[in-house]
Amino acid sequence: MTDSSSVRHCPEKWIVGLDLRPTGKGAIEFAHWLSQASGGRAKMVGIHVLEEAHLQSALRYHHLDELEKGAHEAADMLIKEVGAEASLSGRHLVQGVQASGALKTALAYHLADGLIVGRQAPREGRRILRLGRTARRLLRLLPSPVVVVPPDYAEPPADGPVVVTTNLRQDASTAMFFGAEFAKLTGRKLIALHIIPEPDSYAAHYIPEESRKKIAAEQQKDGRLQLRKWLTGLGLEADEEAVVAGHITETAVDYSKDKGASLLVCGSRRLSTIERLLLTSIGSELAAYASCPVAVVPPMEADLVP
Repeated sequence: MTDSSSVRHCPEKWIVGLDLRPTGKGAIEFAHWLSQASGGRAKMVGIHVLEEAHLQSALRYHHLDELEKGAHEAADMLIKEVGAEASLSGRHLVQGVQASGALKTALAYHLADGLIVGRQAPREGRRILRLGRTARRLLRLLPSPVVVVPPDYAEPPADGPVVVTTNLRQDASTAMFFGAEFAKLTGRKLIALHIIPEPDSYAAHYIPEESRKKIAAEQQKDGRLQLRKWLTGLGLEADEEAVVAGHITETAVDYSKDKGASLLVCGSRRLSTIERLLLTSIGSELAAYASCPVAVVPPMEADLVP
């Protein structure tokens, strides 16, 4: 395995998807917060994509120059409303078949390593459409770490930690390194969260409650030892190591909310198209339901054992 300590896992330059609808405000606010929290070390490039399907309809009644001018003015107004003029001084208007593909291309063109996009559903409520088309596609592509931000994003408390949820497998290593670097960059505490099955999952209900409690205590102890061993193997230390029993998605969402997390981080299993039809993507679920921004981080070769 390549020495991960010499590899940068948390991007220094980010592409921010400028969605000019009201639901796109959260991504801009988070990008502005990250720029300020990092002392300007995190650089932002705003990209608004004029999608081909929308252009084809609008060009029947308007000239392209008119549409571009309107988009520029709307972007300027939204960024000014957030107060992010300095953080997002670099912004561009591009055309593309789909916003997700154009944003992926922008990563390479602007030599950036991370994406920040908004989601459709607010932090509370039961809207059926949660992520939105662009965020959903980017989480499938995962060309880089992707941060998905609720539309009603609120700046985290001063002590809001960075929470990294881990399954203690290789696909979580890059996410843990990312979280550690992000926490250092923004001056936040780092929490490593390992979620284990609930006691009722260990055995059927015919086993006495007292025995189930003992099994749960043993599982908690073993989980703490395994988490410590895993972090030590990575050469990392967290400010807090938490082992919690529960359903992975629900527990991570509730835990990060209770902690007032600045960011919830998870790794990606890089599911194939067929696997996605059969298995649930934990990253997509967390990004759809968490009350804070969620970073889904693909594994890097440098962190994988051959």
